[in-house]
Amino acid sequence: MADEWQEGPSPDTQPGRPSQDDLDKRIEEIRRKVIETTTEAQQRIKRVVDKAGTYWQQSNTPLQPRQPSNVEEERIRRLANNWSMGNWQLAKELGTYMDLVSWGEDEVWEINLQTRWETRSMETVSEPYTGRPVGQTKPLLPVWDYELSAVTGLKAPESRVRLAGQDEVFACSACNSTGRLLCATCTGRGWVICPDCKGRTRLRCSTCKGRGYIADWQDTKKKTFFQKRADTLTSSVGEKVSDIFEGIRQQGVPIGNPVDTDPANKGRTIPCPDCVNGEVECTCGTGKRVCDTCQGAKTELCPHCGGTGKTVRSREIARRFDLTLQTLIFGSGAIPEQRLANATGDLVYSAEMNETFHPDAAPEGVPMDVWRAAVQLAQTSSQADRSNDPREQTRASLQVLELTRVPYTKVDYRYSDKDYVFYIYDVEGKEKFYADRYPARWDRVEKLFRSITNDLMAPAPDNAQPAASGDQMRGYRVPVEKPPYSITEEEV
Repeated sequence: MADEWQEGPSPDTQPGRPSQDDLDKRIEEIRRKVIETTTEAQQRIKRVVDKAGTYWQQSNTPLQPRQPSNVEEERIRRLANNWSMGNWQLAKELGTYMDLVSWGEDEVWEINLQTRWETRSMETVSEPYTGRPVGQTKPLLPVWDYELSAVTGLKAPESRVRLAGQDEVFACSACNSTGRLLCATCTGRGWVICPDCKGRTRLRCSTCKGRGYIADWQDTKKKTFFQKRADTLTSSVGEKVSDIFEGIRQQGVPIGNPVDTDPANKGRTIPCPDCVNGEVECTCGTGKRVCDTCQGAKTELCPHCGGTGKTVRSREIARRFDLTLQTLIFGSGAIPEQRLANATGDLVYSAEMNETFHPDAAPEGVPMDVWRAAVQLAQTSSQADRSNDPREQTRASLQVLELTRVPYTKVDYRYSDKDYVFYIYDVEGKEKFYADRYPARWDRVEKLFRSITNDLMAPAPDNAQPAASGDQMRGYRVPVEKPPYSITEEEV
């Protein structure tokens, strides 16, 4: 029984565990796959390096310059070259190497309407009656029924116009037609509390600072002239600062006076000759002073009627002016309106709008559809109600219409076997350009990277022979991934 226990199964042959031979085979297979993968990556890199020069030559193949066949084509190519010179994202010398497919002339109209809005409101104004006769009273009309003075220009300041025949005399309600009111300063008493002593009839002595004693000057030593001058200057500055602290303390703020020093700390003292117990009599005598506003009369003239007991109530029309600008682009929608707003264009028509304008009578040089759109815009704008206050009424008092023609050229072309379109707009000498997409300046570099990436991702040839042993080829597997490289084209 003991012999059978000693001859039991070895750990290598236990069920569920691989044998040593299986482990060796797996390790050898992993080693072989690593060597094959490394060899494949090295072969791809070597193949790309060998072909990089060829790819670069192919990507840098020069384009053939094109010659213009007429004057208009020459102008378009020249402007395209100017466009490429001012845009670093665009292919160089685009006008020289592009193939023109077609081009066409067209125009866009910019309608600018400036409207001056006039807001009128009726206001009542009261003023003292001066005895001037008010005249015969007239009926009150709506604010827009009054013919007021004309205002020139689009920008005008706010103004007020007093209406004739609207003056009325009334008894002053503030003073009950007496012409006088209680004095607001003394509230009808005729006197105020003395601002110096606050009604106490006594003031603090400025000589001894309210102590009642001063330093004995006979006990002090003699000083030189310069020492006396310095002490005098120091004393005057100290007194001013001390007065400031004392004023703050009298206002109820519990603050000490660091400048004012007690004379008793310097030697012998004597009673103050200018006061009694540190106080002197105030000039008011009673703690009261006569009111400076009413001079003790207890009343003052009524400010509403000026002392006449009557007021004149009149009416005024307040006029306020605001300016608005409306812009309408009429024509092709290929070019964004934000670009057209910066264009100069040709000003074809500019005038003030009035009732004589008819939508079927277009001015010279203005297309009929453009003129109808401009008149419709002016009519719609003048009928809008911009007043938020029911007491105010707003109308369009002046409208200035400007019609600007913006010519543009649509150009269809080919570049590197791709079709593109761009637009040339604005007047001669101020040309501007717009395109949704265009040949980028780095297209050739993109072709080079694309070719290299394709070769790196290509599988290895079937006849590639891996290395026989690990001693002949060593290294790690290099994971090769395609980079997320793309060209994005932006607007010019």
